[in-house]
Amino acid sequence: MTFRANFRWTLTGNVVNGACQWGMISALAWLGTPRALGQFVLGLSIAAPVISFTMLQLRAVQVTDVRGEFSFGDYLGTRILWTLVALAAIVVAALWLTEDATTFWVVMLVGLMKCVDSLADIVRGLFQGLERMDLAAVSLMMKGVVSLAALAVTLWLTHSIVLASSAMVIAWTASFVVNDLHCARRLRTETIGAKAAVRELRPRFRRSAIVRLTSISIPLGVVMALISLQTNIPRYFLQIYAGEEAVGFFGALVYPMTAGIVVTTALGQSACTRLARSFAEDLPEFQRLLGRFTAFSAALGFVLVVGTYVFGRPLLRVMYGPSFADYYSEFVVVGLACGIQLVGSCWGYGMTAARFFRTQVAITVGSCIATTVAALVLVPRFGIMGAAEAVLATSLVMAVGFALAMSMAVRSRRVATQV
Repeated sequence: MTFRANFRWTLTGNVVNGACQWGMISALAWLGTPRALGQFVLGLSIAAPVISFTMLQLRAVQVTDVRGEFSFGDYLGTRILWTLVALAAIVVAALWLTEDATTFWVVMLVGLMKCVDSLADIVRGLFQGLERMDLAAVSLMMKGVVSLAALAVTLWLTHSIVLASSAMVIAWTASFVVNDLHCARRLRTETIGAKAAVRELRPRFRRSAIVRLTSISIPLGVVMALISLQTNIPRYFLQIYAGEEAVGFFGALVYPMTAGIVVTTALGQSACTRLARSFAEDLPEFQRLLGRFTAFSAALGFVLVVGTYVFGRPLLRVMYGPSFADYYSEFVVVGLACGIQLVGSCWGYGMTAARFFRTQVAITVGSCIATTVAALVLVPRFGIMGAAEAVLATSLVMAVGFALAMSMAVRSRRVATQV
């Protein structure tokens, strides 16, 4: 497929999936209670950093493996083992961090849901590596639609956040088995034959491959875990100082910001393979691609910030209810943070394509420290506004760090090609 076709499919898939995630938060706000919403957001906040680490960004390594150093079975086997580690860690975290049975089960079910998506992600990496983003997009859309329907219907009928979370686990699992695995088998059968496809799609647990992939990918896993952690640090402080309702309100404010991130993610995923090839073979082309990516994201961020400022209050009222419109000022601050984040993420994709994995760790550690300090100072004093300002501080630190590091990566590559 052409780059434009891949981008259109990826954008469509991410927009539909992002809208469905947004719909889940809206459904919880309208059909549930602020506490139920807070429990669900807390479950995401606990599970996300664990899953982000154990995923090891294997998908990024997979699609930039232009020399075919490892087979798909190696990537799948490594992902399965690390997903089991994630599930065990989530059990421990849920036992340690929750205070009642309902919150414990919500955290566990959200964690299980994320584990299923971790396995689906590596299959979407197969589609991405073959530049068949239409299949990856259908996977995302199906997951989003069935999970939103399962959550909304179950919550409407039972008013139970535990049963609604259980329904989402079933929906994600069914989507993975019925759609993702079936499409992967069909795609590879068409290109390499049925027997070879079965062999390729079977997970491989070769010790040497698992150790090698883990050592290559672990810096990316640390980066993603820290990024997820820094996103959730303000929620942890809100949980401590203001309770689950405040976590629910803040989580609702943050979710609409995924609209811009969805577009940037779609473009980044579509361009990642070509960015990796051009960095290795044609540095000027790499710079042109990354420049266009950055300009587009900056324009999108500007639109997002202005839209939040102009339409934020009525948007909150329509999406979540009148009580959420009281947090308009916090919503604007989060929107500004997201606009900055969109630009910074472009350079993050560029560093991944250049395989400058370890540099990202230092930058993300610095931004994580900045988030913790900001949240520690601001959340106890200003509550939800303090959490929003902590997110803004994080975005600024990461954007500056990635810009400097990307400049160094290009400079070092230029020197290497001249030798």
